[in-house]
Amino acid sequence: MSTTIHRPLGLSELLAETIRLYGHRFGAAIGVGLPIGGVFLATLVTPPVVDIVIVAVAFTASYAAAARVAAGDSLAEAWAQAGLRAPILLVLVLVVAVPFALAVTQLYLIVPAVAWLGLMGFAIPVAMLEQDPEAKNWFHCLGHAVSRSVALARAEYLHAVGVSAALVMVYIVLGIVLASTLVGFADNGREIAVAIAQVILAPLFVLGLSVLYFEQKVRAVSSRSDPTRRPDAEVPDAVDPE
Repeated sequence: MSTTIHRPLGLSELLAETIRLYGHRFGAAIGVGLPIGGVFLATLVTPPVVDIVIVAVAFTASYAAAARVAAGDSLAEAWAQAGLRAPILLVLVLVVAVPFALAVTQLYLIVPAVAWLGLMGFAIPVAMLEQDPEAKNWFHCLGHAVSRSVALARAEYLHAVGVSAALVMVYIVLGIVLASTLVGFADNGREIAVAIAQVILAPLFVLGLSVLYFEQKVRAVSSRSDPTRRPDAEVPDAVDPE
């Protein structure tokens, strides 16, 4: 199953598409969420500065794999493709994920966090799914990913921010509810319960961002506000598994 979107979607439709994708690719989704659950346990014994870095790395990796899963790849192929793009993704950890992870840890910075994600977050799926025919090396691919993300965000920035905010809130609220439920189930400790909740809910978050990427591409084409899109640049809505 791959994500194919032919028209702009409202928030409820986008969330429904995310849940549908999550249900159909549940095994792959859990595989995408495992690094974030593992990183949460690691943060229990690492200093705060290190916490931000490893959370940002895990978020970037899971988001990158989720984009390929949403496009139709198997879990193994999704992680393999993420590995091939490791140099670009490591830079995007600094550009996209570290500012987001740093801001989201402080409740009063939640608005700047989602605003940044709505602007720069598309760079990760762009790096995973799009190719610039004029790129000569990974640095040019990185520049294309960043400029393309800004162009996609400009198609309807408030929509991108609103969906990102909704996904963040769903993640936080459901995380609290699920972790509280798991604490009382089978005598799980609080830390283990939160880690399990991360594995279950993190894929819903990054798959939702991936669906938003596909949907925002439709908006960019519809509004003709994407200056980086060239007629000869083919950007498929779905990538068949290799």
